Amino acid sequence: MSHEEKNTVLQIIIGIVINIWIILKVRELYASGIMDGPDAIQRWAETMFWVIIVSIGAGIILAIIGTVLFAIMETAITGESDHNFISDERDKMIAHTGNKITMGFTGAGFIALITGIKFGFAPIDCLVFLMFCFSLGGLLGEFTKFARYRMSI
Repeated sequence: MSHEEKNTVLQIIIGIVINIWIILKVRELYASGIMDGPDAIQRWAETMFWVIIVSIGAGIILAIIGTVLFAIMETAITGESDHNFISDERDKMIAHTGNKITMGFTGAGFIALITGIKFGFAPIDCLVFLMFCFSLGGLLGEFTKFARYRMSI
């Protein structure tokens, strides 16, 4: 497995963990009734601000720990370690495909936000949907990259 494939696997794992945490936080906001109050958007924004800050920090730490664990497992299993960290054209094309998927979901989420508000949905619900489109788009982009690596195209 190349260095880029390992990074993609790590990003998928990190993305799943962060998505689960976001879902739990949003569910907690709805269950507590905060999302029905007059300051729902402000409270949601505060919560998501801290979720994003913690997710970035946790993502960096988990990426470092995962890279080290991958290197240890690879050395233990094969007896050698991959020290090739060079990205070639194939890696760039695969990353571009993943970015297109991510941007597509992000754009679709924005259009859904505008459409939802136009048709009378609560703005807070539309913002939550947009956030899930961002998050899901990032995760599906990583899955797409991993699938392209596995198919070697």
